[in-house]
This record gives sequence, C-alpha cells and structure tokens, in this order.
Amino acid sequence: MDKKAGVVVATVPELNHVSSFGDSFAEAEANVREAALGYLEVLKKQKRDFPKPAFHTEGTYLKIFAPQAA
Repeated sequence: MDKKAGVVVATVPELNHVSSFGDSFAEAEANVREAALGYLEVLKKQKRDFPKPAFHTEGTYLKIFAPQAA
C-alpha cells in the first residue's frame, strides 16, 4: 500500500515490472491481472518467449492463467 497516495500498488517483476494500482487490494489485483495478461498477449503476438516464473520468498502471489506462448 502506498500510504502517501492512498492506493494499493501491485507489481509483477517477472513481466518487466508490469504494475497497476487500485483503491483496494481486490481492485489492484484485478487491474494488475488485466495489465499482465495484456503484456503476455503482446509477447505472444510478437512471437517472443514468455519469461520463466521466478521463486520469491516474500510477497503476495497471484496466479494468472496465461495464453499459450508463441
């Protein structure tokens, strides 16, 4: 949560640090999911490989079922 701005910020480091925000955790989650899927669609259209998932020991995890890679 960005206390100064009063919003929840969500980032996906593996996807070139795609990020979004919302007034609540649920809104930030929905927004970052949409942004991440958009990023993956662009990679697919450009026939680029999807990044490999990384293992993190901290944070909140969001599982996104992505389109098939190119």
